[in-house]
Amino acid sequence: MSDKRQLVLETALTLFRAHGYHAVGIDRVLAESGVAKMTMYKYFPSKNALIEAVLNERDLRFRRSLLEFVNEVDDPREKIRALFLWHHCWFKEDSFNGCMFINAVAEFPEIDSSIRQASINHKALIQDFIGSILNQVLATEISQRLSAQFSQLLDGATIAAQVAGDRMAAFLAWRSAVGLLLLEGVQIELGNSFESS
Repeated sequence: MSDKRQLVLETALTLFRAHGYHAVGIDRVLAESGVAKMTMYKYFPSKNALIEAVLNERDLRFRRSLLEFVNEVDDPREKIRALFLWHHCWFKEDSFNGCMFINAVAEFPEIDSSIRQASINHKALIQDFIGSILNQVLATEISQRLSAQFSQLLDGATIAAQVAGDRMAAFLAWRSAVGLLLLEGVQIELGNSFESS
């Protein structure tokens, strides 16, 4: 990947995450990256193309970080807990400003928007990943249903952490997840790992 392209991408990702998509113009991305306009348009022919590239990059980083965190434990039940604990740690980061994909859909709500589609794709991949973990302790049909419910719990927790500053939002979502698992015959202790993280 070109150094100039990567520089524009990194700068845009940082700015969009902190300030939103409409609030950040191309001129600001250029000014803060130090890349010439012609060079930027060589790699990103429009602002929407840049936003899509940023979302694709964020998707890769998000899923890689989540996967690495979850794979630090071997017990499938602990992997389920790790999904929520990862979010708990993310909510506490100084750079946390909500989900870039939820924010993107809020700013680009058009049904046929490619930016909206990139966000939908990301959420589908995360739900599939959650399902693959649940499938280690539950039947496939149940895993699919619970993965949708867990995805909604985590998205809700993300919004609560962003809007209300609820630092324990992921733990509250985890409490709900434990209850859903118990209904399916899977018992997991709540644990105190959230308090120490």
